[in-house]
Amino acid sequence: MGVPVFGPEWAKQWGERLNQNVQYRQSAQTWEWPLVLVMERDPSVGLEEDRAVYLDLWHGECREARAATPEDQEKAPYVISADPYTWKQVLDGELEAISSIMRGRLKLVKGNMSTLSGYVMAAKYLVESALGIDTELPEGLR
Repeated sequence: MGVPVFGPEWAKQWGERLNQNVQYRQSAQTWEWPLVLVMERDPSVGLEEDRAVYLDLWHGECREARAATPEDQEKAPYVISADPYTWKQVLDGELEAISSIMRGRLKLVKGNMSTLSGYVMAAKYLVESALGIDTELPEGLR
């Protein structure tokens, strides 16, 4: 049995995996902003409230990874949000993060798109680090 996607333990495992990913570390050496990723509530799949992950990313290191608070969402310079179906596609490797933001599948709620576009490889390795987590999806997405 996996850990609930975008939950506290899932976020912690993601941070640990990021810190073990040499490719992420190298491609994100100049990134220095916290990031909040939000999975929007969708009762039709059994997700009754938003789930969000806070990643304190600094020069290729994940200094902290945990469930995000509403205050994190207010303060973080980058916030990316999407419905559970879109996040499932991202975490299944079917959608690429930066191009999905450009196409509007992932919503850049806060942040600078031109800055993000310089980190395509970092975003790729950021997502790849989450792929190996034994993940429990909301009931309607299984």
